[in-house]
Amino acid sequence: MIAPLMLLGALTVTSSLAAYDLTTDAAARAAEAKLELGDRTAVQTVEGVFVLITPPGQGNSNGTGALTKQVLQAYFNGRFDKRPSRAVSVYLFQEAKSYEAYCRKRWAEACGTPFGFYRPDERRIVMNVGTGFGTLTHELVHPIVQADFPGAPEWVNEGIASLFEALRMPAAGEIHGVKNWRHPRLLRALRSPRERDRASLTALFALDDAAFRNGDEDLHYAAARYFCQWLDQQGKLWEFYRYFRDHHRDDPTGERSFAAVMGKTPAEANAQWATWVKRL
Repeated sequence: MIAPLMLLGALTVTSSLAAYDLTTDAAARAAEAKLELGDRTAVQTVEGVFVLITPPGQGNSNGTGALTKQVLQAYFNGRFDKRPSRAVSVYLFQEAKSYEAYCRKRWAEACGTPFGFYRPDERRIVMNVGTGFGTLTHELVHPIVQADFPGAPEWVNEGIASLFEALRMPAAGEIHGVKNWRHPRLLRALRSPRERDRASLTALFALDDAAFRNGDEDLHYAAARYFCQWLDQQGKLWEFYRYFRDHHRDDPTGERSFAAVMGKTPAEANAQWATWVKRL
């Protein structure tokens, strides 16, 4: 989940006016975390960009670092092309109390989700690891998409991120989503005469960013996730993603990109996708 941008009084880690230096920024983020959480805070930088921050006494930072490295290597193995060029802070709280306390201290408001979020304005992931590491593998996608496909619609960004909330990694460099807790919401909509049209590929491709976040947000997340899993099982997700990314200016909805990759329109593919979801 990407947190909405807000005008806040929090200091930024590096000045936008100064020449950017990744090493300096990562070190500054580590120092900032120790000031916020204490000198015993564990800090580990993965792939030179992701600054993992574990508060004192909260979890195994080495194990989290190894998982993060393994997942990132898979993300960049024929999936995403461009890596983030600027450091990203990743705050790993082990339970809700410290997670919520951090949000209230830094931004004077609740976190807004029990799981975690990414603040693109600060390049900061904050998460409650106690809900599962699926939140970490989800949130890591957002700064990567921000670098690789900055114009990606919300449904694509969140669809791919949600795909990796539950995953399998059968070999080094391989990563695939598996069925998770979002499936019942989509299944219920597909079986409902009232919601069926809103749970279609036609509706998914028509979503602008504001509409994605409306009252049906849970359904939109589920539809986007299982669209991505459906494509991934056919070996077509990353071909579609790259084609859409590279043609986004002339194809803002992605419908023509989908047709170019799949040989049919979203409307023509909807029945096949819906049948697959119901049988999953």
